[in-house]
Amino acid sequence: MMIHKRAFVAGALAAALMAAGLTTAHAQQTFKLTIASSHPTTLPWVGLMSTLFVPEVNKRVEALGKGYKIEWKEAYGGQLYKMNATLTSVGQGIADIGWVFANLEAAKMPLTQYATVTPFATGDVRTLLQVANELNEKIPALKAEWDRNNLVFLGASGVDTYHLFTKNPLSTYADLNGRKLSAPGALGLWLKGSGAVPVDGSLTSYYTDIQTGVSEGTISIATGILPSKVYEVAPYVTTVDIGALYNGGMAMNKDSFNALPPEVQKIIKDVGLEYSRVLGDTLMQRYEAALKAIGEQGAKQAVPVKIAPMAPGEREKWAKTMPNIAGDWVKANASRGPAAQIVKTYLEELRKRGAKPLRDWDKEL
Repeated sequence: MMIHKRAFVAGALAAALMAAGLTTAHAQQTFKLTIASSHPTTLPWVGLMSTLFVPEVNKRVEALGKGYKIEWKEAYGGQLYKMNATLTSVGQGIADIGWVFANLEAAKMPLTQYATVTPFATGDVRTLLQVANELNEKIPALKAEWDRNNLVFLGASGVDTYHLFTKNPLSTYADLNGRKLSAPGALGLWLKGSGAVPVDGSLTSYYTDIQTGVSEGTISIATGILPSKVYEVAPYVTTVDIGALYNGGMAMNKDSFNALPPEVQKIIKDVGLEYSRVLGDTLMQRYEAALKAIGEQGAKQAVPVKIAPMAPGEREKWAKTMPNIAGDWVKANASRGPAAQIVKTYLEELRKRGAKPLRDWDKEL
């Protein structure tokens, strides 16, 4: 009798749950996540967070068939935090997922700066991001820098190769002497030995800085200069090909990540790497188009845009005249981890994929 009664109660409970749509198979669990960036969606590495990452995660989570749903709040373009607070804002949970501008975080992520101290390595951002993702996975010291800041690394971001965008024409390496040039954070190192004065800033501040005389131009990227219209105040474009740059990536607050089911965690990480791969392809496609558009759009302004390569031999002079910034960086960071190994592995992996660095930084350590 007791067995029958228990069976009846269990059956009645199951029926009630089914009527309410709350059975295990159909239970809906909603995870509320905020995804954010300091920069606008006009920039490819931010735009893909919205157009690729969010919908692809949704699609894969739904395909699990477990009733999981993510409710997103998207806040790009500095709505929640500015460029100097990307790391802490995600680490502290102001955003659950965000783009982390590692170039501006040398104090908290010293070893992650390896690409900034090895310029003229490669102009192919696809190759660069493949290597950056691999290094973040395989070198514990790099992984630990994200972990220490309460972050889970999802996928590397980067930018197309760097050129000069200035108020006045430049042709030779010597022309840099005395110029005030905007360069974000550690990129000021690229001006060492040139006599130029680096001015800290980012794509969100260059236009005003150049317009008001805080700087006379910038070392920057065509895909960023085009949407921010910096060419209006810096119409002289000197193509130098200083190299594509790994600048950080998408990361997730570790507590937010740990609160998700393992299968959702896997999707978040997998789509993070997919974001990185697509970003590399997108940047390579957009780079040539952006340079062309800058020339076309700037042709009608008061001082027309002029695009010209640096004079023959001057790029090589720049690369070889620069102090040994990779060696200096390795010495400064030796106590923080395997800095020399990171530089060597990075350049070896680039060469394996066909890159031909203009300067063999790893052989000067």
